[in-house]
Amino acid sequence: MEKLVTYNMMIEANGHRFGGDSEHWIYLTNLKAYNEGVLLGVYLHFPFDSDDLDAAYKAIYIGNEFVDEYGYLYEEYFITDYDAPFSIEEYDSPRLLAEKYDSLEEYITLPDSVVQIISNHEGENPIIYELYEGSTDEEKLGYVLVDEGLIIVPEHLRNYIDYEAIGRDHVLNTNGDFAEEYFIEFL
Repeated sequence: MEKLVTYNMMIEANGHRFGGDSEHWIYLTNLKAYNEGVLLGVYLHFPFDSDDLDAAYKAIYIGNEFVDEYGYLYEEYFITDYDAPFSIEEYDSPRLLAEKYDSLEEYITLPDSVVQIISNHEGENPIIYELYEGSTDEEKLGYVLVDEGLIIVPEHLRNYIDYEAIGRDHVLNTNGDFAEEYFIEFL
């Protein structure tokens, strides 16, 4: 049975929250309502499952039972805004975005710029180095490589080592990126 969607129903439904409890979200919007001049959308917070997504669709009147005053269905959506640690396009699939977010779950506590780099290298295994002392990123990486024993330097020679050169060489010979106080390397 079809249900008539009115302007007042759209205004009342706009802006509700669904999904998980993270600070990351998408704003899922009814495309037909938008084209009619009404912003009708909901915040869908990550992580969310198919039940959360179905509830969000229903809240913005997406589905075969919802029609306008002329009997046309409200069946299309788009993403008008988001806050997530990876890029999102307006017509991305929310189900696929939820899967992507779930695949990054172990990295979500890291800064968003780090998670962004990891998400851009989907399917690759990252090694994450947290940088600390030094004046340049390369020097900081050089200290980490020596301190973690990845570059063997006898203790009595450590004051004579060019840590920046060690870090620079490592960057040139690996597939990795700097983000904030991290170096993310991919195997």
